[in-house]
Amino acid sequence: MLVHRSPITDYRLLKPAHCSPLACSWQSGGGVITIGCMAGKKSKWQVASGKWQVTGGKSHVAGEKASTNNRQPLTYLLLLTLILALLVGCGPEVIPTQAAPLQLPQPSPTSNLPPTLDISSQQVVETATPAPTMTPKPTRTATPVDVSINISYPKENEVLTLEEEITVGGLVKKEEAHSILVSLVTSNGRVLSQTPGARTAQGWNASFILPPQVSGLAYLRAAVLDEAGQVLAEHQSPVLLALNPNTTGRFLELHRPQVNDTAVGGYSIFFDGMVNRPVNNFIAVSIWANECQEQVARQGFQLGSSSRPYYWSGFVVVPKDLVGPACAVAYFGEPGTDEWREAQIPIEILAQDDPNARGVVVASPLPQAEIFAGEELSLYGTAYNVTNGPVTVDVVMENGRIVGQTTSQTDFWGYWQASLLLPFDILGLAEITITAGENETQSQTTLIINVLPAPTPTP
Repeated sequence: MLVHRSPITDYRLLKPAHCSPLACSWQSGGGVITIGCMAGKKSKWQVASGKWQVTGGKSHVAGEKASTNNRQPLTYLLLLTLILALLVGCGPEVIPTQAAPLQLPQPSPTSNLPPTLDISSQQVVETATPAPTMTPKPTRTATPVDVSINISYPKENEVLTLEEEITVGGLVKKEEAHSILVSLVTSNGRVLSQTPGARTAQGWNASFILPPQVSGLAYLRAAVLDEAGQVLAEHQSPVLLALNPNTTGRFLELHRPQVNDTAVGGYSIFFDGMVNRPVNNFIAVSIWANECQEQVARQGFQLGSSSRPYYWSGFVVVPKDLVGPACAVAYFGEPGTDEWREAQIPIEILAQDDPNARGVVVASPLPQAEIFAGEELSLYGTAYNVTNGPVTVDVVMENGRIVGQTTSQTDFWGYWQASLLLPFDILGLAEITITAGENETQSQTTLIINVLPAPTPTP
């Protein structure tokens, strides 16, 4: 209930249930109260006999007259306030309208606050986030291996038969990634065969078949290789390759010179042996120096043809200024081809003023040769360090009987030859003595032959 006090009288207003505050205005005078609503409609409030009511409009408000004993100067002001609060909702319901968007206050130029950063004008540059640095786990560093290898078998200078399988082996120290390579190499550096080696519980080994091309001196070579094929350690062992006695194909056999024979610079050296099916019936003999890697002398000669193996011989002059280890090499065919055959022997070359630079070599007849009685005995050979010097030949039977004697002379390179006729009535073993040179250059050699009975004359 609302009370309005005026100088004349007080009124208590009972607020209608549908009225909204601030919706109406009021006016009083002459005992009549006029209410004006915002909707444009007015209601008159008639005061009569202590009661009053609204006349006109759709609203109906009742009230009662209050006591006049409580008058105060602010009666009119209070009445106005209360009526406004009561009659605000007297008009029809108004649908609320959408409020205007709020506007953020703009910073004043004199504001003490820092200005807001306008990020729209800033270009954001994306930068790659660096990957975190990973600390590597500690690794175990392998202890370096002192790489080494040797050949324990076959033994040095052991004789091996061509076209047969051999096994090579020894001790080795190497890393897991390293490999072993085994090679068979000639004395003058040609590789005949290569095969990988394998680790064993005791070391290493490898097996392969010896090729038929080369006889004489060769080297078995074992090497440890790194992953790039570089040699880390190496060992080689000399061996002697002998012809297979069961061979039926091509071969070249060297009888002389023999291993570690001597020759003299500036003089001839004698070669001989057996051969079968030489290419073009041609053989070359040569001297190789500088660890047998360089050919320094060569002589070739034509042979007769034969369907069976036969004897051959030849000479080559050693260079005058050559001194030291060398190799005597005989061969036919093109090196490296299937038809190529070669025989190699290590020798020693002496200077002419060396005290040991003397000797006589008998090329023919061969030791233990069989000669018929009554036939001519032909001899030839070379004398070391004898230039244009005398050569004497004596033939003595084992019972002491001298059955032949002759003299000859060497040429500039020491080559000599002689011949004599044997008697018809001799039989058995005979010793031949050849003496070459004089005084400090004199040397002598002997050999034994077998004299057979003279052939029976054919009538």
